[in-house]
Amino acid sequence: MSITILIPIYGVEQYIAQCAEALFSQTYQDIDYVFCNDCTPDRSIAVLQEVVERYPNRKPRVRIISNETNKGIGYTRKRLIDEVHGEAFFFADSDDVLPANAMEVLAGRMQETDADIVEGAYREYHDGKLGEPCLPSHDDADSYFSKALCQNIIQLRVWGKLFKASVIARVPSLFLEGIDYAEDVCATSRLVAVASRAWTDEVVYWYRTDNTASYTKNISQKNILSYFRAMREVLRFYHMRGHLPLSVEIGMLNCYRECRKSGVPLSEADAILQYYPEHLSAKLLYSLLHSNAVPLPISDLLYRIVRGVAVL
Repeated sequence: MSITILIPIYGVEQYIAQCAEALFSQTYQDIDYVFCNDCTPDRSIAVLQEVVERYPNRKPRVRIISNETNKGIGYTRKRLIDEVHGEAFFFADSDDVLPANAMEVLAGRMQETDADIVEGAYREYHDGKLGEPCLPSHDDADSYFSKALCQNIIQLRVWGKLFKASVIARVPSLFLEGIDYAEDVCATSRLVAVASRAWTDEVVYWYRTDNTASYTKNISQKNILSYFRAMREVLRFYHMRGHLPLSVEIGMLNCYRECRKSGVPLSEADAILQYYPEHLSAKLLYSLLHSNAVPLPISDLLYRIVRGVAVL
């Protein structure tokens, strides 16, 4: 099985060498590598090219493509998806690290289960030290589906997972330009409806937490609005399928919780989401979260109760 590893590049001069060395040192051999330079302002690409030269056996299967202007992570992931020509693909962030057997473990599990997505365990990586393994969910398909769509229960990341290339055709515009925060939520929340999943408790990814320039370390109002745009695409997807599960509505209502917590005007969420609740409990929560007369702790408690019911 041929695997394409996709790596967006921006502002990672300090980390890209270690990331690339781990990618090129994989025990699995049938790998293509596509790096996309999103107009990084530092020496990330020069450092990457130096590493490539040290791995002549991998060099013929390494491509470095470039955006003409800085486009953001949403567009960059979208462009990388267009470069997938193998049977499976894997996203690696350019400041993270992979154990040497990561692709071998994931490919083996995919061949064993024939699942569309195989998720592995990961460890946080901070100042050269590894944390305890974080295991993937062992829930069955229905439970995983509900928990994923409710959000804040299961991580909806795209790294640390091997995807069959065939899933790309099942979700239109898996990644979108302009959705540069929660782009993983946008993709995964739709994939769970159309793709089968398996897991392994073997660690396949080291997630760096000491890069202060990463998206997850800089959550601004701009990022929150990007999250709302991501959820709008999720809502549109399920409307097109003709059914809006309560778990999707719980995820939508989380946007209004974020407004109340961050101070972003509720009108901003309303304008972007264009969401109108359908389930009775969702209608109640929608009204409570829009009411300044109801303290956030009260509406938040009711939200958690309804969310608990939705995942039963």
